[in-house]
Amino acid sequence: MNYGSKLQRSLYFSMPFSVKNICASLYGKNQRRLRYGRFYNEALALLVDSQWWDSSRLLDHQSEEIQKFMSESVLRTAFYREHSAYAQMRSTRTVKDAPILTKQTVRSLQDQLCREELNQLAVRWAHTSGTTGKSLHFPISQYCFQREYAFRELHYMWANVSLLSGEPIAACQGHPVAHYDRKTPPFWVEDSANQLLILSSYHMSPKNFSAYAKALDAWQPVMINGYPSSVYLLALAYQRYGQGRVRPRGIFTTSETLFDYQREAIEAAFGCRVFDWYGNSEMCGNIVQCELGERHLKMEHSLIEIVDEHNDPISPGETGRLLCTGFGNHAFPLVRYDIGDRVVLSKNQVSRCGRSGVLIHEIAGRSEDYIVAADGRYVGRLDHLFKDSQNVVEAQVVQTAAGKVVLRVVRTPEYGAPDERAIREEAALRLGSDTSVEFEYCESIPRGANGKFPFVLTQGRQGGNAATLSRVGIG
Repeated sequence: MNYGSKLQRSLYFSMPFSVKNICASLYGKNQRRLRYGRFYNEALALLVDSQWWDSSRLLDHQSEEIQKFMSESVLRTAFYREHSAYAQMRSTRTVKDAPILTKQTVRSLQDQLCREELNQLAVRWAHTSGTTGKSLHFPISQYCFQREYAFRELHYMWANVSLLSGEPIAACQGHPVAHYDRKTPPFWVEDSANQLLILSSYHMSPKNFSAYAKALDAWQPVMINGYPSSVYLLALAYQRYGQGRVRPRGIFTTSETLFDYQREAIEAAFGCRVFDWYGNSEMCGNIVQCELGERHLKMEHSLIEIVDEHNDPISPGETGRLLCTGFGNHAFPLVRYDIGDRVVLSKNQVSRCGRSGVLIHEIAGRSEDYIVAADGRYVGRLDHLFKDSQNVVEAQVVQTAAGKVVLRVVRTPEYGAPDERAIREEAALRLGSDTSVEFEYCESIPRGANGKFPFVLTQGRQGGNAATLSRVGIG
């Protein structure tokens, strides 16, 4: 759900839940209209067929898409048209000789990367989650938006689920549906247009677990999707307090690394398979897990190169980073975009399910720890704190003790008091007004051996999320 301006959000939080449900349903009805149109239908029809194509046909299709994409990008985007390295690639069927686009380049030149004549594409504006604190704002065409939902629908179909079936589903992935200082249920709203129960990720505490379990038993969703950290807590709640009435056909996780202990707990609590999904806000990569647990790199979605530190292709069994060319979004075309995520290529590249293409063993580099708020809630996915912060270079959330958080921020020269105030307000909304939030401004944030730093860090942490939950009495 999109809550609009600060005033609109304040108005929403002041409403009784009966009115919130109406708002959620009206919003859901509008989103349903925007998501499921002609482009969605055309893309899904292709995907239902292409999932069974052999590798040769998939490669031919990918080459054709690259050729169309490069022609559009070079001719109608200032950045590519003005750089000689791309000028000779207007009719190419490969991008292997193109320069690599870094995140820094994309952020600094994002206006030049927007396609000219955007008004002809019926665009909507989106932002990255900013897991290092700095988000990117960019346009998405209507074609790309509906196409993305077709890929999601195909994934749900692998569990015999459809978002358009009218069957009840549930989601728990960072929607602030209830005010963060709220102490009593409900911590969810109902979107009747999509038969969707939207559960808050920000009220997960032992004292609220029974309420979440009761809500799930009443709704009986055939599918649950959300962040692994949130769905894992739902699983713990349901295993302890649920009546066993919830038996979904599939659980779909996204946006974070899914750990083995989380998968085991979720599957034990709900009695079904977990289907993991890798995507990104830029919509230039898609890796999905099938009914046999294999991770498939969807070649119809985009071109993903997996390379080592020298930008050479890796071999099966090795770990590499992703260079993404997502040929769906002509409004903001990205060619060989170094998105910062890493994967392990499967040693065995022959699937058991019969689908062709590249198999991925593991998606690395998206793990986060929980923050323990002052009232005992466990809160993950705090990248939202900085989503509108144009003057933040990068940031890190550090938990020094339960209910105490330090925000490490690397600032631009334009950063000022309004920026700090906006971030503090976002922190209070998600962590509650009782949680202490301090700012620590620094020149840079220390990296680990892999050149990265954890966005959420618990001081004294040993063992990540599992250790955090053990310390607070859940694991």
